[in-house]
Amino acid sequence: MKLDDKKSLLDDLGIQIIPICISDVSGARLAKEKSKSSFKFYCDPKSTVSKQFGLLHKSGHPFNGSDISQIGKVLVDSNGYILWTHFTMNSRVRLTSDLLVDQLRKTITSL
Repeated sequence: MKLDDKKSLLDDLGIQIIPICISDVSGARLAKEKSKSSFKFYCDPKSTVSKQFGLLHKSGHPFNGSDISQIGKVLVDSNGYILWTHFTMNSRVRLTSDLLVDQLRKTITSL
């Protein structure tokens, strides 16, 4: 998914994208480089924010049992209320950027 291509549309909707990494700065930097994203990544090494938004897959690493990020999208309003979520356990099954923007637009306009 290349949300960078949808940045102006997301800006028009008042949506700010913040990718969350449950790693330190070097891990977040690596994820940012790998994804070629222009968004600012949030480092959450203690998984505080990830837990609040349901993005933590406790003991989910298949080889060593460590905590990993759950693949998901969460729309949170400026008051911290979760308005919409989408999660998947399969990293190959993800929303397209067009479908994601459509879902976000529908959620926002229905408020």
